[in-house]
Amino acid sequence: MNNKNYLFGLLMVFLYNFLDAGKEVYSGFLVQDNHPLSITFIVFSIGMLFFQSYGVIFNRRNYVSTVRFFAPVVILNITTAGSWITFFYCMKCLEPAVASAIITGVAPLMIIFIAPMFFKNESHQYKAIYISGITVCSLWLALISLHQGRFIYNYSSSDVMAGVMMAVLCSVFSIFSNIFSRKLSDKGCLPSSIMAHRFYITVFITMSYSMDSFGYSAIGETLSPGIVILAICGVVIPLWCLQYGIKSLPPARVMVFISVNPIFTFIFQLFDPRLSPSLSSLVAILLIFFFSLASEIWGVKTKGKVESDGYHDISEDRRN
Repeated sequence: MNNKNYLFGLLMVFLYNFLDAGKEVYSGFLVQDNHPLSITFIVFSIGMLFFQSYGVIFNRRNYVSTVRFFAPVVILNITTAGSWITFFYCMKCLEPAVASAIITGVAPLMIIFIAPMFFKNESHQYKAIYISGITVCSLWLALISLHQGRFIYNYSSSDVMAGVMMAVLCSVFSIFSNIFSRKLSDKGCLPSSIMAHRFYITVFITMSYSMDSFGYSAIGETLSPGIVILAICGVVIPLWCLQYGIKSLPPARVMVFISVNPIFTFIFQLFDPRLSPSLSSLVAILLIFFFSLASEIWGVKTKGKVESDGYHDISEDRRN
């Protein structure tokens, strides 16, 4: 991996983190008054319409050719639906910064064992002690949430436990979304084409539920300028950035960089009057931030002259 690709991928992932953090706090506000699946349906209908239009107008050949990779596209659709539906549910039960820390915190430890199953050239490149530090601090945040949610935010223990479970499931789905997005990218699919074809199941499931439970009128009432802003600034732009990050970086490295997301979420939620972030939450989030940086700076395994990106023996044309 050359420095140009590394820096570009790093920039795209951190831009994703910044926008995604704002989305988490803002969506946490929206789901208090609207059903999560109705919000998911509207947001991703807008997102899918945008990327479909972009693909047809600007990248028609690649847009069409991406469908040839049927199995990865279907799996990506399933994992995308799972990650976003569980995300909006956990936002109803957890403080946004805590939900973010759990979702992004447990992913690096899991992906360093899962990724080599899908990429034969992907090594266990990170030292487990730093990655484990991210996970331990994430579990600590879950315990903080269980306590604070019960006594400060009026969440019941069952609600908070459900939120933690949804956050972990969201993390698992996100890992597989990352992996299969990378596989499609390695096959020559452009980020915009991948985005155009990844929301079919998400829209179908949420549309079916919303129509059956609430009807057209209720969905129309849910649609608002705030939902449109969430779709554009919280889904379209950040996911496009993330797709370029996935294209430029190995899956494990992407998840390690994403794990610093909670620090952005913590800052954003300072502007939400409903939330009162605690010192203990801040300490845990800063520790996650430290272990994430330590994983990248000191925790990469190197053996002889082998590069640490996990793709050193893949030809340049297949990396991009």
